[in-house]
Amino acid sequence: MVGKNQSYARQVNNQLVMRELRKSNLSATQLSERLNLSNAALSAIISSLLERGLIKVVKDEPNKNVGRHRVYYTINESFGIILVVSLSNLYSTVVISDMKNNILERVESRINKYDIKMLYELVLQIKNILSDQKYRDVPLLGIDISVPGLVDKSTGKLQLSNQFDKDLFSEKEPIVSLFERQFDVPVKITNDINLACLGEMHQGSLIDSQNGMLVHIDEGIGSAFILNGELYEGEDGFAGEIGRMQIGLRNKIGVLDDFASIRAIKNIAKEKYGKEFHTKEIIELFNSDKEIKEYILETAYALGILLGNIEQLLNIKKIVLSGRVTLFGKEYLAKVQEGLKERGTKSTIEFSTLNDASIIGAIYKATIALTDKILS
Repeated sequence: MVGKNQSYARQVNNQLVMRELRKSNLSATQLSERLNLSNAALSAIISSLLERGLIKVVKDEPNKNVGRHRVYYTINESFGIILVVSLSNLYSTVVISDMKNNILERVESRINKYDIKMLYELVLQIKNILSDQKYRDVPLLGIDISVPGLVDKSTGKLQLSNQFDKDLFSEKEPIVSLFERQFDVPVKITNDINLACLGEMHQGSLIDSQNGMLVHIDEGIGSAFILNGELYEGEDGFAGEIGRMQIGLRNKIGVLDDFASIRAIKNIAKEKYGKEFHTKEIIELFNSDKEIKEYILETAYALGILLGNIEQLLNIKKIVLSGRVTLFGKEYLAKVQEGLKERGTKSTIEFSTLNDASIIGAIYKATIALTDKILS
């Protein structure tokens, strides 16, 4: 039992050292102080991590008093690469990252339909990228796929997404199994809003937030929660589906998604003008059509009321709003804030400043998970 406990403690300490080095380069003394580890214990951990190739030595300028370099340690970015595939809004984005979360390559492609044929074309595109000389000798460690829709956190399977062809929901789970067969590495599939929330937690507006919320409004509506400093996914991983919550608007009762999403606003514009609109044109109508603008601001106020109810339930301190509704600007945000104040809440709300929150979150999640697996 003692041996087992020692082994587990060593594993945890290894993971903690890696997490600290992911933040910045540190000396052995600094690591010892931050993690409250003895010099002997830390020396053993560093030796093990160096031997495995997970970290490497870097040196600063020599100390003028003693004429010596001070030794620092850092994550070894050459240990391997991570592939992130983002599938949303009819675009696929392929990102290659090193172990220090540096983005090495990014390729974006227009997708007409999410089906089996598209997946095989995507696999071929990725293989072509990885065949480049600069990636040939660097091992691919894992793949993280970001998708809109429900992903069961216990099985890792995609349960529901309106954007994907129904054939992608068979028992064999083609999305994951296809990538595993083709690349022979661990493959994870995760809800894009949960990943975006992780991105906000580590590089965006939710850094250091203990209790916060990300609300994403685009063609569809989703959200994610941070509770007690951790991403809250719910029992099965389906938490945050606020688009399905009911609101009242213009003497009608319905779900938020059917009133306030970009898709719903496009339908309102289509009813008025008898034609289809692109999102860019909707933004133009917001600035030129009084009726359309009035409707959009009413949905913003209704959103604020709903968020105020959630804040009263969960006592959330900060809310971040992302998606293309942010293109409506300060007037839209002010209306959401007005709805929040109507409910008497004290939480603040602001627009996201990250362009690739879900990709940032996916890279972070993948590097942590892969490192922990290697060290387990």
